[in-house]
Amino acid sequence: MIGQKWIFIKLIGSHHRGWLAGNTDWLVHVVSLICASVLIFLLVIYGHILWMKYSGRRREKVKTARMQEMLSADSVLQRYLGQGEVKVDLLNMSKDQQMVLQQLLLQRLAQDAKEHEILRIRLLSWQVFGSSYRSVLKTGKWSERVNTLLYIEQFHMMELLPRLEDMLRVTSCTPLERFIILRIYARTGYFRIVKELMREQDVLSDSQYLQILLLLTDSSWARLKDHFKDVPYQVQSNIIHAIRIRDDQTDGAFILLEKLIRGEDSQLRTRSYQALAHVGRGNEDHLRGLLLVWNEHGEERQRSERLTVAQLMGSVHADAFIPRLKVMMGDPSFQIRQEAASSLSRYEQGHVELRDAVAHHPDKYARQIAEEMLERMQYGREMD
Repeated sequence: MIGQKWIFIKLIGSHHRGWLAGNTDWLVHVVSLICASVLIFLLVIYGHILWMKYSGRRREKVKTARMQEMLSADSVLQRYLGQGEVKVDLLNMSKDQQMVLQQLLLQRLAQDAKEHEILRIRLLSWQVFGSSYRSVLKTGKWSERVNTLLYIEQFHMMELLPRLEDMLRVTSCTPLERFIILRIYARTGYFRIVKELMREQDVLSDSQYLQILLLLTDSSWARLKDHFKDVPYQVQSNIIHAIRIRDDQTDGAFILLEKLIRGEDSQLRTRSYQALAHVGRGNEDHLRGLLLVWNEHGEERQRSERLTVAQLMGSVHADAFIPRLKVMMGDPSFQIRQEAASSLSRYEQGHVELRDAVAHHPDKYARQIAEEMLERMQYGREMD
C-alpha cells in the first residue's frame, strides 16, 4: 500500500479527483505488470544470447575435434586420399560431419593437391554431397543455391551439369546464378557453353564474360572462335580481349584478328590491333603488313584506333610509317600528337625527322611537340 500511494502521489498527484482518484489501484497494477513484462522479456533475451554463445562455442569445439580426427594420419579420410580406400564411415556421415568434411576437401583442393587426390576428392564429394546439393538447387533459398553452385564449381561436379541446365531454363534463375553456371560449364568443358554464349538475352558484365572466356578449355575456346560471328557483340569484344590475355598464338587467332582488322567495325579493329601486337610478337612482318594497309586510308578512323596505331608504329618500324607519324603529330587529339612524336623518336632517323618537323611542319603545335621531344632525347643522351 505504501508503494501504491507513493506512485499515486508522484505520478498522478494528490490534488486529482474524479475518475483517476477512483481507479488508482487499477492503474498501478497495470504499470507494475508492464514493467514486470519488460523485465522478463529482457531477461529472456539475455538468456537466449548466453545460450547461443554457449552453443556456438560448443559447436566450434566439436568441429575442431572432428577436424583433428579427420586430419590424423590413420583417419578414414587420409586413408582414402592416400590409398583410395572407401569406408562406410566416410559415406554415412551426419550433417555436421559433412560440413567438416566439405571444408577439409576444399582446403585440400586449394593447397595444390596432387592429380590422384583431386580425382578422389571429386568422386567422394559427389558420393557424399551430391544428393544434398541437388535438393538445395531445387528447393533452397537464393543464398543457399548460390553457395551450393560455388561448391559444385570447386568440386568439378560434372554429374550435376544436366540439373544446372534445367536451372538456366527457369525464369527464377538470377544473373548471378547464370554467371556461376556458365563458369562451371567453362571449367568442365561442357558442350552447352558455346550455345549459351550465343544467347542475346544475357545481362552479364564485360568482366564476367572475360572470366568465363579465360576458363574455357582449349576445345571449347576453339569452337567459340569458329562461331565468332554468331555470338553477341559484347562477347565478340571480350573474345578479342581474351585472345591477348590467353596469349593465343594459334593460326585461328591470327586469321580472326586479321579479318577483323580488315573489317568495318572501329572498336573491333582497335582491339584486334592491340591483341595482334601482343600475340604476334614473333611475327612483326604480319603486323607491319596490316599497318601498311591502314596507312593508306587511316586518317578518318576514330581517335582510339588512331592512338593504338600510333603506338604500334613506334614498336613496328617501317619507313612508310614516317610520313604518317608526322601527319599524326598534327592530329586534333593532343594524346595522339604526343604518341606520334614519341613513336617517331624510336626510329633510327627519328632525330632527323623531328628536326625537319620543327622546321617545316604546317601545324604550330606539331612543331612545338617535335621541339619538346628533341629536348627530351638530348636530355636522355646527357643522362647516359
